[in-house]
Amino acid sequence: MNKTSRSPLLYVALLIALVALEAQWLRWVLSEPLPNAGNVGGMVRRSLFLWRAFPGVVPGVRFDQSYLGQAANELSHLQNLPQRIPIVLGASLIGGAALALGGFVLRALGLRRELTTWQSWPLAFGVGMSGLGVVTLLAGRLGLLAPLPVRVGLATLAIAGIAASRKPFARSVGLDELGDVPPAPSKTGGLPALPWVAFVVITAPFLVVMALGAMLPTIDFDAIEYHLQGPREYFEQGRIRFLPHNVYTSMPFGVEMLHLLGMHVMGETYRGALVGQLLVAAHAPAAAACLMLAARRWGSPRASWFAGVVYLTTPWIYRVAAIPYVEGPLCYYHAALLYVAARLWPSLEANSRASLWLVGGVLAGGAMACKYPALVSAVVPFGLLALVDAVRRRSPRLVLAYALGWAAVMVPWLGKNVVDTGNPVYPLGYRVFGGRLWDLEREAKWNRVHGPKAIASAALVESFVDVAGRSDWQSPLYAALAPLALLRRESRRWAAALWGYAAYLFLTWWLLTHRLDRFWLPLLPVLAVLAGMGADWLRHWSWSVVLATVMGLSVTANFAYVSTALAGLNEWTGDLNELRTKVPEMLNRPLSRLDAQLPADAKVLLVGQAAVFHFQHRVVYNTVFNDETIELLTRGHTAAEVHRELRERGVTHVYVDWFEIERYRSPGNYGFTDFVQSAVFERLVAEGVLERPTAVGPRQQLFRVR
Repeated sequence: MNKTSRSPLLYVALLIALVALEAQWLRWVLSEPLPNAGNVGGMVRRSLFLWRAFPGVVPGVRFDQSYLGQAANELSHLQNLPQRIPIVLGASLIGGAALALGGFVLRALGLRRELTTWQSWPLAFGVGMSGLGVVTLLAGRLGLLAPLPVRVGLATLAIAGIAASRKPFARSVGLDELGDVPPAPSKTGGLPALPWVAFVVITAPFLVVMALGAMLPTIDFDAIEYHLQGPREYFEQGRIRFLPHNVYTSMPFGVEMLHLLGMHVMGETYRGALVGQLLVAAHAPAAAACLMLAARRWGSPRASWFAGVVYLTTPWIYRVAAIPYVEGPLCYYHAALLYVAARLWPSLEANSRASLWLVGGVLAGGAMACKYPALVSAVVPFGLLALVDAVRRRSPRLVLAYALGWAAVMVPWLGKNVVDTGNPVYPLGYRVFGGRLWDLEREAKWNRVHGPKAIASAALVESFVDVAGRSDWQSPLYAALAPLALLRRESRRWAAALWGYAAYLFLTWWLLTHRLDRFWLPLLPVLAVLAGMGADWLRHWSWSVVLATVMGLSVTANFAYVSTALAGLNEWTGDLNELRTKVPEMLNRPLSRLDAQLPADAKVLLVGQAAVFHFQHRVVYNTVFNDETIELLTRGHTAAEVHRELRERGVTHVYVDWFEIERYRSPGNYGFTDFVQSAVFERLVAEGVLERPTAVGPRQQLFRVR
């Protein structure tokens, strides 16, 4: 905004109003109780993290009691850092191979004429990661995965990529030439664009703890149940096959292929999973690079820096980097698609346009290979954009290129499910495609929890408030800065389009999903671009003071928050050997102690428990949506038949977790088969199939097979 084009009175009134709004927003977001932090006792507000971030702000708080001091303590066990070196090397091997593969694709498509080296690597990263996922899937289905060939193949690809890098893309550039020539800058003066040194100083602490957090054993139930357990079973079986006891492994598993590759590179599951987790975390800086490139092209260099800072300092981004959820990579693919759109508009040469749409299709496929909802959040909207572009330019090959790129990634994943179950999107779409080992009862059970929720205006308002700033892991900077993008006249039309996309993402999340908070995270990339543009709406010392205050308070509170266990396990430099035992015991003490006490040759049938990745012994288990194994073995069978089946499966013990079973049966939860009752096990004991139970926890029993 050019202040000379407006009356001084109007300018002063606008600035005063904006200062008042920003102050009111900070007051609210700092005082609002965090909804998911109540389990620590009492109400927890962001202001707590802000005031206790440094020593002495609150009288009597020493350095070691401040959040900065506690974070320093968690980073102080430097003697354990060498344990991470093999993990970093393993992740570097896989990441290098992905960059090489993506680089080869971009070169083959002729995009080296359009992209500088700095502009190419964020796209090459995503194309390569998607490609590695597909190659791993195909090789795994054929039983070709093993540690030695995986290591040799990845090393060969990485070395070839290094050799090819001697032939640069369009030109090599410095960090200050990261993007294209932006729209003409405002002539209002003000402070210069945020320099790289400031960008690094602000974001480096977040990136460091992201990487260290990713190299810790996970504490998340979903990861232990299937994100890591699925790859573990593939690794132990030597191939990728249908797992009838774990329905979640039939979802697109593009991200989980990184864990599988990590296990083959490391030759074992524990540190192999940490390699995969570090690769998941690597999607955060790659996403930030895409957003910075998009914000520079649609906005300015100054907008670019702010977009990167806003994204990387968001507690949600730390959380999905430190915990192996798929939402971190999912956000990357949305960020990369935004950058593809920014490259395509305002203009690009026709031949390169088709190539870039093909890359966009690959990235959209990569998003859907993370999880099915990306069909709505990524594939459809950018597919429609490709269709509009094709119609306007009378070039059908543009939309065909997009479709081809998507198919190259997703057809193998959909085909896998067709072969395994007869349903390409199993377990979804049962009423359309049917599906092996699924029925209307399971469909109703799934939809009861995972289906769309009731539509009510009060719920809509609550969801909007959560997304805007009440969510524990949200950053105040999005709502503080993103709306201001509409005030920046040089890029107002781009801001309006981005706000339209943001509204689409929010409404489809709210209307079509069960409104789990992680499902709205694809909003963060587009809001980060808008926040970057909004931060640069005015270049004047007065706005710079307001901006520095808002960002300083927000970033400080964000880092103080992510330094606590509320954002995830934060023993960043802990002993990995000790944590291998400590974390499972912290999560499930009865199961962990059972694992430590059983003989090496034991094989356990688990009833009611499916979070088994940390369990070292052989197991037979099933998720709550699969047939309950104990029911299959006992319903309608004689004692002799049950005993023979257990022996044939090699089962030596049966573990029953009544606590988990009761949790599943609680109101609003998934439910659990009524067949599993204590009388079933009492009968098996009376008939001589099982020995009398041993209590291994307050609500856990262990039966030995006779």
